[in-house]
Order: sequence, then C-alpha cells, then structure tokens
Amino acid sequence: MPADRRQPVLILGAGINGCAVARELLLNGIPVCIVDANDIAWGATSRSSRLIHGGLRYLEYGDFRLVRESLQERSRLRKLAPQFVKPLRLHIPVRRRFAGLCQSAFRFLGGDRISKTRWLAALVPNRSERGLWLVRLGLWFYDRFAWGREFPKHRVVRAGSGDGPAVDADYRWLCGYTDAQMRYPERFVLALLEDARRLAAEHGLEFSVFTYHHVALDGTYARVEQRSDGCVSSKFDPSLVINSTGAWGDLTLAELGMSSPPLFGGTKGSHLVSFEPRLRAALGDDGVYAETSDGRLIFVLPFGDSVLVGTTDERFSGPPDDAIATEQELDYLIGMINHLFPQLTFTRGHVHMHYAGVRPLPASVAGKTSSITRDHFIETHSRGPLAVWTLVGGKLTTARALAEQVAQ
Repeated sequence: MPADRRQPVLILGAGINGCAVARELLLNGIPVCIVDANDIAWGATSRSSRLIHGGLRYLEYGDFRLVRESLQERSRLRKLAPQFVKPLRLHIPVRRRFAGLCQSAFRFLGGDRISKTRWLAALVPNRSERGLWLVRLGLWFYDRFAWGREFPKHRVVRAGSGDGPAVDADYRWLCGYTDAQMRYPERFVLALLEDARRLAAEHGLEFSVFTYHHVALDGTYARVEQRSDGCVSSKFDPSLVINSTGAWGDLTLAELGMSSPPLFGGTKGSHLVSFEPRLRAALGDDGVYAETSDGRLIFVLPFGDSVLVGTTDERFSGPPDDAIATEQELDYLIGMINHLFPQLTFTRGHVHMHYAGVRPLPASVAGKTSSITRDHFIETHSRGPLAVWTLVGGKLTTARALAEQVAQ
C-alpha cells in the first residue's frame, strides 16, 4: 500500500473470517479497524458444529478444489494451533453394499444444481442411502487429498466389533476416518486478534476493535458509533471496506446505502447438547457421521462431558438474529439419535441446551439446501470512490485461506 494511502481497512464483522482477514492484512503491513454490532465471534462462528474438516460430502458434488483446500487447511491449523485443533475419529455406519450409486452419480454430474434437471432427482433410485462401496470410494479420495500423517487413513470394521461407537445392530459396517474438532472457536478468534495486536505493535500499525458499535458512512468518511447512545468512538477515511458480517451481509450493504441483488441465501443449522451419560458412554471418544432417512448427514460428537448433535439445513430468510432451534428440528435430531442408539430411548428431556446459526451461503432460490456450494468468494462493489468487498461463504476450516485471498 502506498505511503500516502495508509488509512486503515475497515472490516465489518468480528467473526472467524473478519478476524482472520485482519491478521492477514497486518502481516502485510496494512492497518485495520474492526467493527461488530455485537460481541466477538457472536454469529455463525459460535453456532457451528465446531469441526475442522475437509467436507467429505462435498465430493459428491465434484467440489474437489474445495475439499483439497479444506484438507490442506485442516493440516495447517493442526500444526499452527494444536491447542485448539484436536484430531477426532469419525465413523460412518452403513447397512448395504451398493446403495446410493445412481443418486450419487446424479449429484456428481451436477443434477441437483442445474435447474432443468432437478426434477429428475425424484426418479433416481436409492436416493437416500449411501452404501459401503460408495462411502469407501469417497474416503479413498479423501485420503488422497489429505496432507500430513496426523490424520490416519480410513478403515472399515464390522459394526459391533467394539471398535467404534455402539450403534444399532441394524448397521453392518463402520467406515472410520479422521477429521478434527475445534471445541472452542471463540477462543481461537480471540487468539487471532491477540496475534493481530502483537503484529500491529511490532510494526507500528494502527489496529482497533470496536464491539457493540455500528458504522455510518458519509461519502468516504466512516463514523464508528456506539449502539447504545450513538456516541462517536472513532472517525476516519478508510482505504477499503470489507463486509465480513456473514449471513447479515445483505443487511449490512443496505445499511451502508448500497444497492445490490441478494448475495446471501443462508440456511439455518440447529444443534442440541446433551449431558445424558448413557449417550456419552455409547459414543465413546469418537464421533458418528450418519445418514438420516431424507439423505441428510448428521454429526453426533463428543463434546467434553456432553454430546453435540447437529445439524439441520433449513432455508432461512429472516434476520439471522431471530434464528432458533425449533421443536421440529429438535425432534428431527432426537429421532436420529434413537435411530443410531435405540437402546437409549432418548427424549426431549435429555436435551440440555440447543442453538442455531445461519450459514453465510450464496443466494440460491431453488434446489436442495445440501447442494448449495460451501465455497467462498469475494463480491466487489463501490460507493463512489470507496471500494466495498463482501465475503460470501466460508467456514471455520478455510478462514485462513479466505483471508489470504483477500490480502492478495
């Protein structure tokens, strides 16, 4: 950045993506100001499944670049932040050998993403169950794309052998592979900010973070105002505005007085947390990645002394602040627990907490929510001479890669 253009970059949103971008910019000698209307990591960052993973199911849609990038980032995060990222063995329970081949081929060829062919999905057999050979093929690709030796290759064992969670006897095999868990992404975001603060101090760069504030633009001039009383905490002429408010992205653009077609079509993901000791004991130290009757994939994960179960994938058009886990969604997750562990007779009374977040996915008006890409990209706008970049998509695993893309 030229010496006469060293005004801070204004980042809107203090979630995982915004804070990762701030750190990356400071690494490159660029001053930064972060503003969030709520607390640090308040949005989707704190309401995710808390996994660092490659996205095994993305292979069905041919998203090989995204899977490869995610697996590379998984290894980098494990190496750079082992205090936050812990390997976690996951098991996919399977009942049949050859099921799901036709439907998976349909997804791979883009049938679920092309409007003219979506109606064919109803005609393809075996649409809701993935068989042993299909799962093994996906895991073989997963192993090929993975980096490092800290994540063992996949292995298939007989269900009930004692090697893995005690799932229902109706399942014949457990296909085990290793991803990673970030139990507290909020702490990771704070560590990114502390790293950014240290970099700013070392290089004499301006760096500030304002929570519970909002920004008003007057031409190219930014006023950072407290939400409570409107008092101005800072004002400056930003060199660039980065809209990293996630599912709030369209609302943020509107507040900045910018017209834009909808960029986001977020879907809601709900989770439940249970301290039921029998469920925790049946799960052991590993997790389960299982298929529901409608073809969705659900995680059942160890979470300290509790169990974390999620997630749903429902279209959501309201303000992301209003997203909650509905009783229907909780019943859906409870039903999956009982399908996997029928001996437990899990009930609503065993649910001790629940939460929901809205994914910052790109706008998509039709088709299955699972077919919406989980990739990330940058949408550029301008407000007179002031450039505004909006970050669309992204997840915990690829935040560093997205930040590097922004900095470049």
